[in-house]
Amino acid sequence: MNKYSAIGLVWASATLMAQAPAAVPTRICVVNLQSAMLSTKDGQAAADEFRTKFSEPEEKKLQARQAEITDLNDKLQRGANTMSQTAQDDMKKSLDRKNTEYKRAVEDYNFDKDDLQRKLLDDLSAKMQAVIAKFAQENACAIFLDVTNQNSGIMWIADQVDVTRQIVDAYDKTQSSAGAASPRPATGAIKPPATTTAPPKTPAATPAKPPATGPAKQ
Repeated sequence: MNKYSAIGLVWASATLMAQAPAAVPTRICVVNLQSAMLSTKDGQAAADEFRTKFSEPEEKKLQARQAEITDLNDKLQRGANTMSQTAQDDMKKSLDRKNTEYKRAVEDYNFDKDDLQRKLLDDLSAKMQAVIAKFAQENACAIFLDVTNQNSGIMWIADQVDVTRQIVDAYDKTQSSAGAASPRPATGAIKPPATTTAPPKTPAATPAKPPATGPAKQ
């Protein structure tokens, strides 16, 4: 084979390699998307804002309402044998009204909390999608599974396929390089993560019993 034939063979091989399709990605990648979003610097900043501007102040208001109901209920029980029937009836009416107002306040709290959560996660999710798409391309991920929902049917995940931490790092790096500041959401404008502190319960002796106010399921 002369040198021109050899050169032609190398050129033909290079041309075929350039025209060959890229390798098909086969890696399975798993992420807990909600945990990833709330573990980012943006997510942590929004969670702090939610707690200080919404969760803690609103729960203090609910606790004050509950203390007022407890105090009024105690007075009614202590004075049952000394108060006139009219006075007792008036106090019971006041107690019923306060219980109703408390129950509505708890419902409003839950509604606003869930709305703020949804908006926060929507905001973070929009930014996260681009990060995941780039990560999948760079790491040959053929499938990206979100295991936020514990009822997803997945029973076990190998450490090698769980990329939640890598996604958090990639997100923070992207936001940092872009000069993006951590979000400073206004209360009612975005949706922060669920609070872990439940509003107080109505005393057992009171007529109304408000619903539980645990964190909303995402």
